[in-house]
Amino acid sequence: MRGWSPDPRRQHDKSFIETELTALRKDRSAFLARTRSNEIVATAVSNREPQCLIARPFWIWDGGFCGYITLRYLAGTTQLPLHVPGHVGYSVVPWKQGRGYATQALRLLLPVAKAVGFTNISIVCNEDNLASKRVIEKAGGVLDRTSIHASDSPTVSKLFFDLPTYL
Repeated sequence: MRGWSPDPRRQHDKSFIETELTALRKDRSAFLARTRSNEIVATAVSNREPQCLIARPFWIWDGGFCGYITLRYLAGTTQLPLHVPGHVGYSVVPWKQGRGYATQALRLLLPVAKAVGFTNISIVCNEDNLASKRVIEKAGGVLDRTSIHASDSPTVSKLFFDLPTYL
């Protein structure tokens, strides 16, 4: 896909990309079903029993694929495991960035989050990711704090935003 990875942190991980492309080539219908379903992944939360992390992916589409946005939460709650950086993850392909797709997708995700029971969602981005910062703020996000996150290197500073679902 023209230099794009579904996980921007792994955009140079050839093994990950090849695994995804192999799955796509092998069975396009199964690959599509996997990306469109409520993917449920068992995850350990501290010393308690594993819980299910629900990831609800949505494609960003303008007649062609633009990227994706995902709402994440633990089954039966709006909480997250410590290793998951925020309720929302998104990525737009480089050749369609800067057109407002991520902002619109985030705005459209708010009623979905509200229907699940959220009053606000948490979104995290790297401190130096000015494009994501603008996306989140344009969608109504308010900076809560700057800190590190367990999902990343202790040298990477993150911006933590709260975004109400009633906007």
